Amino acid sequence: MTSTTKSWSDAATAAAAVGGYLTTVNTKAENTWLYNKFGNFGGTARDLWIGSKDNVTEGSWYWYNGTTSGDGGVTDNISSGAKWPDGTDKWASGEPNDSGTEDCGSIRGSINTEKWNDYSCTNTYYGIIEID
Repeated sequence: MTSTTKSWSDAATAAAAVGGYLTTVNTKAENTWLYNKFGNFGGTARDLWIGSKDNVTEGSWYWYNGTTSGDGGVTDNISSGAKWPDGTDKWASGEPNDSGTEDCGSIRGSINTEKWNDYSCTNTYYGIIEID
């Protein structure tokens, strides 16, 4: 995890500086683990940057490091309406909604949920760093 809150781009730069990237979430179990491990870091419920964006084509989400979503190799299985194999939603209700040009993905820990949300990339949150 980044040591301080950062914009999405600054969090991605911090991840690269230690040989990693903002995390891709490959399974529901991984998503739950990330939320449980970092969603209440320091005793505060918080949102966390993950490595998803839709800045190239609005509504077409992708993993910034170029990997697929892990669900059968379907690259776009992280866009609006995406579900985990058990049929539960990846995104929080009504998300992603691009309210105010929101192009960066997060785990929405601030409302005590492990579901995803889109935010303005200039907002500042902790970033979850993945290193292979």
